[in-house]
Amino acid sequence: MARSRSVASCLCAGAAILALVAGCNGPDALEAWPATLVIRSAGSQVALIGSTVNDPPAVQLLDSDGKPIADAKITFRVTGGGGNVTGGVATTGSDGVARVGAWAVTPGLNGVTASIPAPFRVPPLPFAATGVAAAYHIDLSYVTTVSASRQAVFTAAAARWEQLIYGDVRDFSLILPDSACFDAQPAINRAIDDLLILVILDSIDGPGAILGAAGPCVIRPPADNRLPLMGAMIFDTADVAMLESAGLFDEVILHEMGHVLGYGTIWSLQGLLVGPAGSGGTDPHFIGANAVAAFDRIGGTSYTGGVKVPVEGMGGPGTADAHWREAVFGNELMTGFINSGVANPLSVVTVASQGDEGYLVNYAAADLYTHAFSAAARVPAQGTGATIALGNDVLWAPIYTVDPQGRVTGVFRR
Repeated sequence: MARSRSVASCLCAGAAILALVAGCNGPDALEAWPATLVIRSAGSQVALIGSTVNDPPAVQLLDSDGKPIADAKITFRVTGGGGNVTGGVATTGSDGVARVGAWAVTPGLNGVTASIPAPFRVPPLPFAATGVAAAYHIDLSYVTTVSASRQAVFTAAAARWEQLIYGDVRDFSLILPDSACFDAQPAINRAIDDLLILVILDSIDGPGAILGAAGPCVIRPPADNRLPLMGAMIFDTADVAMLESAGLFDEVILHEMGHVLGYGTIWSLQGLLVGPAGSGGTDPHFIGANAVAAFDRIGGTSYTGGVKVPVEGMGGPGTADAHWREAVFGNELMTGFINSGVANPLSVVTVASQGDEGYLVNYAAADLYTHAFSAAARVPAQGTGATIALGNDVLWAPIYTVDPQGRVTGVFRR
């Protein structure tokens, strides 16, 4: 990288900052310092009303030779809409980049400009963001009898995902005969906005062994990013009781609902999973640009253990290729393990991966999760209880694709 030029390096003792442009040779030489501001974030984006944009405005200050200028103050100011910025005066780093702390938006078009005062005389740069209301909806349908207290857990998980995924997706009708996806599936003939999840709690094989499984069984066509339209969550009631007694039922339901939304279950269909273990790969990884950037943002720049973002390569079908790598992510919610006695946060990397799938997502709603990743596998955070392997928790069923009229046009099988 080119060595950065510091604003302070041009200051003479007792000279005003304007002397910078004259190289400390006096006011007769005062001219505009040749410099350029370049946008280094999204120039236009969509964000949830009342929340902050996923990519805070950032600019880079360069001199006439294209070298970054450090230690310069950049002012970010709201110019449109009723939103607000925090950290509105930012200092360029050694790379010449300055980034606003956060930008919260209001309904409709919002604007922010980044500017720097004389002596640079650089035109301000505009940023735009459109604030939209939350519009993604998860509908739960209970195929078996489920108690009110357990229904409340599913409802809370759906509400949590609706905080993370907020953009509306196209409504579809669905016509599907009974047992097309799995034996207990009822016939479906209805319009769906935006995701229908069938919930089954039943006796399977007693405590242990098969905990349950979840995933999509109907997805939209490629023009709609193959986003799930209908899926199922199936659990053994004996294991549900065990999870409730361990205080982990809420987290497991949140995790499994992520699979229905497409996490780990439509990656291959969307070309987001490279080097899957199921095909002999030794370093499966998720290549979505948003997730890779989010991984770096929380400490992943130090990761040298393979290609980013590392996906689980062990544990057999349903664990491998469908979760973040446990040896790297530890107690993050979407690994193939749930840790008892500690938090299992749902990180911004997971939220960003949903954005790569095609959803409009809200990074600000992610749980706090920051790590300094390295090549070495590390022991996951341990709490007061055991680490529970979720096992083969991906629903092994046909995945149908349909047209907007609800007619099946194709089928994928894992």
